[in-house]
Amino acid sequence: MQDFLVSYDNVCLRPRHSSLVSRSLANTSIDFCGYDFKLPVVPANMTDVISFKNAEYLSKNGYFYIMHRFNGAIKKFGEYALMEELPVISLSIGVNEEARDDISAVCAGLRNSDRDVDFITIDVAHGDHDNVKDMVNWLHDYFDGWDSKPKIIAGNIATVDGYKFLCGLGVDAVKVGIGGGSICSTRYKTGFHLPTAASILECRCAGIDIPIIADGGAKYFGDVAKALALGADMVMSGRWFAECIDSPAEIRNGKKIYRGSTSYESKGHNNHVEGHTLEISEGCTYAERLIEIQQALSSAISYAGGKDLSALQHVDFELIQ
Repeated sequence: MQDFLVSYDNVCLRPRHSSLVSRSLANTSIDFCGYDFKLPVVPANMTDVISFKNAEYLSKNGYFYIMHRFNGAIKKFGEYALMEELPVISLSIGVNEEARDDISAVCAGLRNSDRDVDFITIDVAHGDHDNVKDMVNWLHDYFDGWDSKPKIIAGNIATVDGYKFLCGLGVDAVKVGIGGGSICSTRYKTGFHLPTAASILECRCAGIDIPIIADGGAKYFGDVAKALALGADMVMSGRWFAECIDSPAEIRNGKKIYRGSTSYESKGHNNHVEGHTLEISEGCTYAERLIEIQQALSSAISYAGGKDLSALQHVDFELIQ
């Protein structure tokens, strides 16, 4: 067993020789599940992070998004996506009967207009679970025979066994990370947690070519480069986007109120609360934040000695204590 676990804080990427004329020429786009997106970054699918308007902006400007599943959002978002002609329709669901009803209703409405759902994310706290298996199997059965089938993302998991479990079900991508988010208290309430960076590395070492979305624990934009170097394909963040001026997070006394999905404030009761609420300063707009991340990642590509994101796959790293 290694002396300590890999985390974003103790990973240092080693610079490599570069021939890139200008870091602004670095290509930060990614092919994710057969779709081309401008950045390997996605806002967390949470009520205080992404709204219908945010999703519309992301979809129409070439960024990946996942709409949250809370407060009856899914059916309404299906109608909104159709009305506003979103190029990519990306939804989240749970694992109960309501989720099946929501997907059936959304797909029926879209098919009347010759549209289909592009991504479905099964979004639960513990993805290495029989309930997730049942939902994945149901989705495979439901879409069997369709000409166009959605890409299925499932999670969250934190171990290679969980990763293998979901990959074995035939999902298209896996959301990796338990207890790492700034508003997640799972590790304090339950004792279960691995640094997201350690989970990425463990899963990628399995040798399975199924994309990984690193969810939670990224504090700085440089952590995106670290996640990709460790084996992630996409990085999810809540805080970076919740603090944006145009996020759906409430502004109270000049601060954005960022609530965990399983916090008391979000759930309205104290049953199995594993999240808390942060007050964070207002930041820039969604559009400005995406540019900030893109510029940071462009510089990272330059330091990696390449011209696009593939350079990060060949970077060596050191661990510091």
